[in-house]
Amino acid sequence: MLKYLIIICLSITGTVTAQDIGGNWYGVFTTPQGQKQRLQLQVQQHRTSGRFMGVMISPDVAYDSIALDTIYLSKGYLNFSIKSISLKYTGNWNGIRSRFEGYFEQVGNKTAINFSREPVKDLSVVRFQDPSPNPVYDVEEVKMVNPVDRVLLTGTFSKPAVKGPFPVIVLISGAGPQNRDNEMLDHRPFAVLTDYFVKHGIATLRLDDRGTAESTGKYDSANIYNFAEDAKAAVSWLRKNKFADTDAIGLLGYAEGGVVAQIVAAADSNIAFIINMATPGLEGREAYNRRLVQTALAYGEKEAYVKGYVSSYQRYLNVLALTTNPAERQQKAYTELGMIYDHFGDATNTAGKQHFIETTYAVDTKPEALSLLQYDPATYLAKIKCPVLAINGEEDVVNDATSNLKGIENGLVKGGNELVTVRAFPNLNHLFQRCNTCTPEEYGTLDETINPAVLEFMTRWVQLLY
Repeated sequence: MLKYLIIICLSITGTVTAQDIGGNWYGVFTTPQGQKQRLQLQVQQHRTSGRFMGVMISPDVAYDSIALDTIYLSKGYLNFSIKSISLKYTGNWNGIRSRFEGYFEQVGNKTAINFSREPVKDLSVVRFQDPSPNPVYDVEEVKMVNPVDRVLLTGTFSKPAVKGPFPVIVLISGAGPQNRDNEMLDHRPFAVLTDYFVKHGIATLRLDDRGTAESTGKYDSANIYNFAEDAKAAVSWLRKNKFADTDAIGLLGYAEGGVVAQIVAAADSNIAFIINMATPGLEGREAYNRRLVQTALAYGEKEAYVKGYVSSYQRYLNVLALTTNPAERQQKAYTELGMIYDHFGDATNTAGKQHFIETTYAVDTKPEALSLLQYDPATYLAKIKCPVLAINGEEDVVNDATSNLKGIENGLVKGGNELVTVRAFPNLNHLFQRCNTCTPEEYGTLDETINPAVLEFMTRWVQLLY
């Protein structure tokens, strides 16, 4: 949530003196999804005015900045607000513990956070499915080059500690820059998948996304077709590896990674199999709209309201997908977003409207997002002839299980592929965790990384092929 450097002007009175407040303060912020982020507050006194200024840094996220709109300290309580993200902080000075104890409040949600002088060095959380630090199989750190985009990719090749060769699965991450473990919300699903697969005789290759961790390149300038070139480089590397059964190299793509797997398999008849986990099976604009509906309904919005909102959004999505000239696209998109805000937001809030328009357009026109919006899986699915397994959690509110699985199945069958298996797992969410509310806010609070039934099902499916 807080990806920012926050510029803070502090007028210090009461129990915390100027001498007390200067320097560094540290805290840990927990998002509603359960992800922890370190925060560091650096405070210093302005030479001329005597007022205190500072920055708040989140070393685990980014180094952007955003100014506080109000800040004051009264009777031991520190308060500040950031109107652009509707954030307020209230903290009480605890003299015994020498720290501010308080909470962030945003859109009605409160999250506790304290600031003290004690640096926070380690935020690691161990989940019960995390692999042992001393695995019973072989692990090799590897590097390879995507010759098309000239990107150096780094990762881990894991294989059984017996004589090979072995079937191998290339693991392809979902949207957003991910490390080789596909780490999110203190879960490491690709590490868990690897651990299970390799213990059952299947090797894996998993990579840091370009521009992430130890891989080079720029993630933000890449689209799904660039990511497909990265996956192709991984396959090429495996075909030269003596431990890989070159007739049994498959692709597993999670969410957007499944789209990348479709693109690669459609162009390479030697891909042995693919597994799509919670992958879109619908044309980009339809998938986007269904995601809006699913999410809104999951948060309790009325169906009539949702239908109206989605109808308005469809015109905006059509502009993004069908307008090729960037300047014309921006002009038309701004107009559509403005009408959406006027109808569903506060039309009198001019600053809020402009912020909504600019940020929404910026996010939706990043190369990755725009290429997904313009993607039609039917074009690629019809060309895939290898065995395909497509699975979803029935409670997935991001990519609806029924419509997306049906889309994948229909696209493959129309192309003549009869080696298709689809499965929806009851009571599982987008991450294949057994869930309660099943909304994204719950992901990080669940200790299960991937439901064991899913691990066993995928493994048995691959084993039946070989």
